[in-house]
Amino acid sequence: MDFSWRCAAIFAALLHCAMASPASAQDVTLTSRDGLITLQGSMASYDGEFFRVQTKYGLLTLDGRGVRCAGPGCPDLSDYVADITLAAPATTAALLAALIDGFASAAGYAVRRDPVGDLAMRYVLREASSGQEVARLNVALTNSGANSEANSDQGLADLQSGNADLALSMQPQPGLPGTSQVLALDAAVPLVSRANPLQAIAIADLRAALSGQLTNWRYIGGTDAPIVLHALEQSAGLLQAAEAVLGVKTPQSVQRHADPQTLADAVAGDPWALGLGSAAALGNTRALSLTGSCGFRIVADPASIRSGDYPLAVPLYLSRSDRRQAPIIRDLAEWLTGPQAQAAVAASGFIDLRASRSGLAQQGERLAHAVSVAPADGLPALQALVADLAAAERLSTTFRFQAGSRALDPASFSTLARLARDLEAGLHDGSVLSFVGFSDASGDEAENLRLSRQRAEAVRDAVLRNAPLLDTNRVTVQVAAYGAGLPMACDDTDVGAGLNRRVEVWLRPQPTDSPPSGN
Repeated sequence: MDFSWRCAAIFAALLHCAMASPASAQDVTLTSRDGLITLQGSMASYDGEFFRVQTKYGLLTLDGRGVRCAGPGCPDLSDYVADITLAAPATTAALLAALIDGFASAAGYAVRRDPVGDLAMRYVLREASSGQEVARLNVALTNSGANSEANSDQGLADLQSGNADLALSMQPQPGLPGTSQVLALDAAVPLVSRANPLQAIAIADLRAALSGQLTNWRYIGGTDAPIVLHALEQSAGLLQAAEAVLGVKTPQSVQRHADPQTLADAVAGDPWALGLGSAAALGNTRALSLTGSCGFRIVADPASIRSGDYPLAVPLYLSRSDRRQAPIIRDLAEWLTGPQAQAAVAASGFIDLRASRSGLAQQGERLAHAVSVAPADGLPALQALVADLAAAERLSTTFRFQAGSRALDPASFSTLARLARDLEAGLHDGSVLSFVGFSDASGDEAENLRLSRQRAEAVRDAVLRNAPLLDTNRVTVQVAAYGAGLPMACDDTDVGAGLNRRVEVWLRPQPTDSPPSGN
């Protein structure tokens, strides 16, 4: 008797007996290769590797290599074609097209697009050499403007109900850590017509305008004219993410738009319009910088969006089911969240995840602001920072934390995985890599230094745990902390204080005469 096959079957029964069987199941008889075990049931699915069979013991998952299949429900193993469903917002259609083309090219597949409807597309993948069909990728798009009751997380709902294999959304999959990874970045940005002279808006004023409490441009340094609000549909994920950060809800009376480009076009034609749109669809508008009462200015440029320094940056997550999936689905998900996909992300207008660098000399505005707001007891930390980091460069790789917690926020888990992968791949060999902790200014200087060091040490430890193949002979890993010494934003709002509680990653060349260190 094939003992390993029997154990696998029993274990699969324990794991999968509660799962539902698709209605298209057919009768099969599975026999172990040694002929000693026979199992009858209805074929639920086959993913190219494993059978899922509904039996009197429940729904079992069995390795197809360990059994012979007989009966009308047996799949054609030599002609298997994966059928994949990917659910996503309609605003990501161009991004998906670029990504699927990129995956097909990298994997050696020819791809054909077949429109199925206004909100659906089928991509047929074939072996480029033989022409044999290997997969049908069905893209189901959700248009938030088509239905006022549409859910911005419809893709996640489809994934959890079994109606999708992969999903794009602006929220991670709840309750299933590790099944969602950041694929690209967007940002909600306040937009005005180029005829509007305003260049910046305070975060507090943006909140008041979006909530309908501030109704005239003269209250925020503009002309005496009514503010005409424009926003995406209430179900749009980008709008919901921005509203959550700002703590506001846009009123029903604002002018709504089905997609960011339509919103940008409407704002561009009205000098008194204020829209909350997408950094990936600016059109002929101008994006306002964000400011606080302390005068610090934050611009929605690619570097600030990548680092999360821009407070309304919104990650686009790729989520996958936690059940076993066909090999080509696993290959597709791995490619989409890997470095090769990022060129296609950038070409589509979204912000890619490729780390950028900036030296301390390029951050003059941050330094000038830090000096202007530093208390007397904070100047030593600022002086130490300048001395320590003068020869280093900051990566856009930045870690932030959940509100009121030392736990990383969801986007930072993907940042952690990317940095660990880059370290193992040797991308930072020959460098001193410093995890640099910062805090807000709510406590005294000693407490702020302690908290910022604790956060930096926690992030360092988590990255090293996730990079077991890192050669520490080629990278020196260090920790530094400067408390509130280099604020990223004003502390006058929860948004600004949250931006200041962070761990940055800085690099400088490794001295040839210094041994590597993990401390």
